[in-house]
Amino acid sequence: MDPEQLLVWNAGAQIAFASLLGWLMLIPRQPWGGAFKRLRSRDFTAAHLDWLMLAFMQFGASYSMTRHAFAHARWIALALVAGGWLNPVPYVMRSFGIDAFSLSGGWKQRLSAGLSGTSSLLITGAWLAIVIGSWP
Repeated sequence: MDPEQLLVWNAGAQIAFASLLGWLMLIPRQPWGGAFKRLRSRDFTAAHLDWLMLAFMQFGASYSMTRHAFAHARWIALALVAGGWLNPVPYVMRSFGIDAFSLSGGWKQRLSAGLSGTSSLLITGAWLAIVIGSWP
């Protein structure tokens, strides 16, 4: 699969996943949905929106890749795909009591924060490569 196609396919998969999560987030609002109270948290809302935003970002990257030749297009696409799935995870972790935004505390928190930082670096690095590679 070429990098552009991978980004378009993955963006669609992330939108489908975020849409399903959005449906699940309606369950706690039902009279019978008490077992799913955690899905009502602001953290799940943030993760839901982050998955959508990162999917649209991948559509933009795929468009840019069709307009410009990138030396490392495969690595850029893989970084955006990995970052697109991993970056919202800290919000989900926070809803379970693990603050993945702080590199302190126990091993679970430090591992989660490391994952959070890595996903942000992947996305930032990929977009820097796109901006530099598409400079006129």
